[in-house]
Amino acid sequence: MEQQPPHQAPNPYTVVHDAPKPPSIKVFGILNIVFGALGLICGGVGSLFFILATQSSEFAYEFEKALSAQYTQGYMTLIQFTSCFGVILSLILLVCGTGLLRGQNWGRTGSLGYAVLSILYSIASTIGNIMLAKGFTAGLIMIFSCIGLVIGVIYPVCILIFLTRPNVVEALRE
Repeated sequence: MEQQPPHQAPNPYTVVHDAPKPPSIKVFGILNIVFGALGLICGGVGSLFFILATQSSEFAYEFEKALSAQYTQGYMTLIQFTSCFGVILSLILLVCGTGLLRGQNWGRTGSLGYAVLSILYSIASTIGNIMLAKGFTAGLIMIFSCIGLVIGVIYPVCILIFLTRPNVVEALRE
């Protein structure tokens, strides 16, 4: 009777790791690109509107008059700052989406950084909107700003949940 050698377990450090990548990597890569592109388009159109609106003195006067009825003095500065920062966040999201689709770990870590910055940005802009609101519309502005905050943090929170899972971290490990 032939004796077979005892079965040896494979060395985990030499085993080829051919497990399929989690689908969340591709899903968030695509969503990052779509949301980043939409943010750039909307930010570009908003900036273009703002530039064109200030070129006409009549429109600029009416625009400023309407804003001053609902907001205090620093609101225009808040709009300019949040617009610029929103475009930067959109660029980050677009680049990180490309990294995720290429299976790069920097796409994941960049997306996590985006998520944290986006949540902080949403909170800060909501607080700014509420603090700078005045008059009879202040209550409505507060309600809609808080609704916007809740909606605005859904995607970043999903990024934090799905891109920190151990299988995603392992799949993108360099």
